[in-house]
Amino acid sequence: MFAGTTNKQDKNKIVLVETYYMDRLDPQILSNDCFSIIIIKSGSLTAKINDVPCQIAGPVAVCLDELKKIVISSNLTAEVRIIKFNPQFLNVNMFISTVRNSQYDHLCQQHAFFQLSPFLTDDINKMFIYLNEDTLGKIVDAFNNLTRNLEEQKDWYWPCRARSYFIDIINIFERIFHNYYIETSYDPSISVRVSSEFKNLLAYVHNHLDEKITLDSLYLKFRINKNQIENIFKYYLHLSFYEYLQQARLQQAKYYLSFTELDGEHIASRIGLSSSQNFCKFFKKMSGTTPKKFRSETVMRRKTDPELIELQLSQQR
Repeated sequence: MFAGTTNKQDKNKIVLVETYYMDRLDPQILSNDCFSIIIIKSGSLTAKINDVPCQIAGPVAVCLDELKKIVISSNLTAEVRIIKFNPQFLNVNMFISTVRNSQYDHLCQQHAFFQLSPFLTDDINKMFIYLNEDTLGKIVDAFNNLTRNLEEQKDWYWPCRARSYFIDIINIFERIFHNYYIETSYDPSISVRVSSEFKNLLAYVHNHLDEKITLDSLYLKFRINKNQIENIFKYYLHLSFYEYLQQARLQQAKYYLSFTELDGEHIASRIGLSSSQNFCKFFKKMSGTTPKKFRSETVMRRKTDPELIELQLSQQR
């Protein structure tokens, strides 16, 4: 039975996540009663997942649900990190049975639940999230912060801080799985090289939302002309770079407000703003409402949604 992490502040509660760091993957750590993330920094695996042969080379994250079984025949992995979790760690309404319910896509649209697509896919290849160096660094940082909060439990708010770093990891996987939410270009004159550049730009923007990002900083990082960067954003997304950056920060803030109790100061630092006052001004300008009102209304919608209430009752039967 998946145990989760004991809450030292409240002995009656278990936080439904565990993390492990090891030099080489030990498959005995994995369980068939929870979801698992295997982050392989380097090396490779020869394995079967549900009897399908796979060759997996790092840096990569392997996303497994509770139904997928991995059998390893060759293990040359190095610097492995594992996260085991129940979807309820993300939100109390996300029972495994709910995630597998036919109405779950609708609930994702209604409540911005996490789709967990890389875990639930039947396409074996799509459960492997291949990572560039920058994205790997972001995931490792989030993993370390998640683990630190699980171990130290400094105050009553450690579970939501831990959850916020896990949200960062899950959102990275969703963006990559869904091709960064970009529709395939209809213009054959746009080359694959440009598309690859754009994906790298998007990954960098999302990986560094807590920093000051400008067209100048992107030019210094990628050596792409600033006008070209603007043109690429406008072509694919019909937005300027700055408009997209602001929307990305708003979306990340909404996740933190919807699924954690992080205060404004903490959220501000995570999306590149200097203070809680600036965060409130930014959020009100972008969304038309205050962070406090958005959070309370979002939670209330979940609490009063008849579909969610029925699913919770069926889980208790």
